[in-house]
Amino acid sequence: MGKVDLGDFQTPKHLTDAICEYLAKEGLKPDVLIEPTCGSGNFVISALKYFPSLRYVYCVEIQPKYEDEFHHNMASINLEYKAKIEFHNDNIFTHKFSDDFLNVLKDNPYILILGNPPWVTNAEISRLGGDNIPPKMNIKRYKGIDALTGKSNFDISEYIILHMIKQFCEWKGTIAMLCKTSVAKNIIQSAPLFNLKIRNAKLLLIDAKKEFNVNASAGLFIADFGYEVTTTCKVSSFYCPSKETRKFGWYNSKFVSDIELYKRYGFLDGVSPFEWRQGVKHDASKILILKKTQDGLINGLGEKVEIEEEFLYPFVRGSKLRASEVKDTANMIILTQKRLGDNTSILKEYPKLWDYLTSHAKYLDGRKSRVYKDRFSIFGIGPYVFKPYKVAICGLYKEPNFSLIYPINGKPAILDDTSYYLSFDSLEEAVQVWKMLNSDCVKKFMLANAFLDSKRPFTKELLNRIDLSKLQILVGENEDIPELLKRQTTPSSS
Repeated sequence: MGKVDLGDFQTPKHLTDAICEYLAKEGLKPDVLIEPTCGSGNFVISALKYFPSLRYVYCVEIQPKYEDEFHHNMASINLEYKAKIEFHNDNIFTHKFSDDFLNVLKDNPYILILGNPPWVTNAEISRLGGDNIPPKMNIKRYKGIDALTGKSNFDISEYIILHMIKQFCEWKGTIAMLCKTSVAKNIIQSAPLFNLKIRNAKLLLIDAKKEFNVNASAGLFIADFGYEVTTTCKVSSFYCPSKETRKFGWYNSKFVSDIELYKRYGFLDGVSPFEWRQGVKHDASKILILKKTQDGLINGLGEKVEIEEEFLYPFVRGSKLRASEVKDTANMIILTQKRLGDNTSILKEYPKLWDYLTSHAKYLDGRKSRVYKDRFSIFGIGPYVFKPYKVAICGLYKEPNFSLIYPINGKPAILDDTSYYLSFDSLEEAVQVWKMLNSDCVKKFMLANAFLDSKRPFTKELLNRIDLSKLQILVGENEDIPELLKRQTTPSSS
């Protein structure tokens, strides 16, 4: 298994030196160093160089190939140090710390936990046959559909950081770990849930492309542990750490990406008067998405497709939602159901469609998600899909933009599952909501809450918090909010 497979990016010496130098200049004088994923030892060498106070260094590394390299590097350094060094080829999740080390802890030393844990998820490691994963568990305690659709998946580095803080929080110390920015976000978000005793959390952003030749948003996550729980984190560049760019974390029971921005636009936080929906999920693009050509409809396999017209609808991908209005599309989608749970066996009554689906059954039957337990089923379907007008946003973009979607060739347009939307029977109502959502204060509210380094910065959960009725705060009590907002009731669960 290769380095990339294990998320194993050995930290270059110039970066380990820079990190340890920064920590030393901040006044850190640790007695004990723990490196839970030490690799060939670059962080250890830099720590010995910049922290003469160290008297014990404890290293764990799961990959046997690094043991000889580690010992060779330790023997080769031209550096005097007084610290005792222990190295263990083991899995940090199941490792039992040595008696010698535990005896050192009896003196209440100041601990530095330092390193660069793997930048992969537990699912990726399991798929690749690796064993550096914790016992199987849903650590975020997701239930139902969230667990089924992958929210219980997590980064190995996230679990290592949580594991180390929880294990050593009875002592005073500092943790400094390179990780993806999403991991740092999750650590702070989880702090109340796991009662993480941390304070002074900082995220110093690095150029991961330059440092590791990896396209990822990453940084050095630093926090002091062994204190009362704090739930915010300051963000700055590692290359200019004194200039804070924002602070994220918990504020008034909300987890937000920019606390200062949220203070100005958080008045919009509440319950949306409309129910946001996610686009249709099917996981069978080559079969269910068709492209319009001069020769007719062509599927993703390059085959010409002819099926009953009533199952075909114009299909708008999230990539089209950069436009302010959408009135056409080159794609069509086959909808096999009108409501969630519709019996798809009745499709036998439509010979062209049934022949097409059964002849491509290997693609449809091979979908692994349990949401497709009924053959040929789709997800995210209901009466709301078939309303003529929609206001939609793509969750993947870094800037919030709401598009007005019109019917196309007399049929309602269907959105893909990267999109979230509201649907309307009236163009007038759709336009009113579209304009309000594209107002500056709504966009600033979204940016105050969205983590732009996430795969999907804008989520259904966030959209359902936009209370458009509160826009009246801006226009004053003497000017009425649009009549349609007054008619909305609490969204149903249907």
